[in-house]
This record gives sequence, C-alpha cells and structure tokens, in this order.
Amino acid sequence: MSKFVVYEKVSEAIYKRVDKSQTSGGMQTVINLGSGLMAGFAAALVSQPADTMLSKINKTKGLPGEGTTSRLIKIAGELGLRGSYAGIGARLFMVGTLTAGQFAIYGDIKKALGEGKHPPDILSPQLTLAGATGGVEIAKT
Repeated sequence: MSKFVVYEKVSEAIYKRVDKSQTSGGMQTVINLGSGLMAGFAAALVSQPADTMLSKINKTKGLPGEGTTSRLIKIAGELGLRGSYAGIGARLFMVGTLTAGQFAIYGDIKKALGEGKHPPDILSPQLTLAGATGGVEIAKT
C-alpha cells in the first residue's frame, strides 16, 4: 500500500509544478519512473525489518518448546534497529528499480485509459451500477 500512496503523492507534487497537459508522453513516462522509484524506496524501507526477521527466523532453529513470538522478540533484540536494516542498499536498488518499471507501465496504462477524463453524461445509472465506468455519481437528484 505504501507504494501506491507514495507514487500518487510524488506524482501530484511534480504535477503541481509542471503542467501535465504541456508535457510530452516521454516526459510523463520519466515522471512515472521517478515517482515509481521513490515509491519503491518507501516500500523497501517499510518492509525491510520484517523481511530481515523472516530470514533470521527461517535460518535459525528454535529451542524445544520455544514459540514463534518469543523467537521473534529474541531475534529483534539481537538485531536491534540497525541490524534490522542490514542489506538495505541492495534492497533499495532491487525494489526501487522494479517498482519504477512497474509504475512506468501503470502510468502509461492510466494514460491510455484516459485517466482524468470524465465519461459523457449520457450514461445511465444502470450502466454505472454495472461497473461500466468509475467516478460517475450513481444517483443524481
């Protein structure tokens, strides 16, 4: 979830300074890549401690009768905050670049589907309820 929030917020911040209607398709893709890279960095930072813990718990055997929760608490104590971010550089590179590519594609698909363009008012509520379009009021009074 953090990826989508960060992607949208970064894109919004860029488009507050740059007129989207004046940017070329290539520039919009560059903006999508940059926003996606920031989103990937956020996702990596959020998920790194949990992934480090998962890796450690899978590599070590628990003591007989030791529960998962107590093992996690013990591993967290051993790692500390600094240890839970071990290997973050490689993860930032991997997740950042993969996410940037995904969001470049996502942005291009949104553009191809006409993001921001509203459907004509001739659509009936029945079509809207069937899921024909998004962003249309279901009932007008």
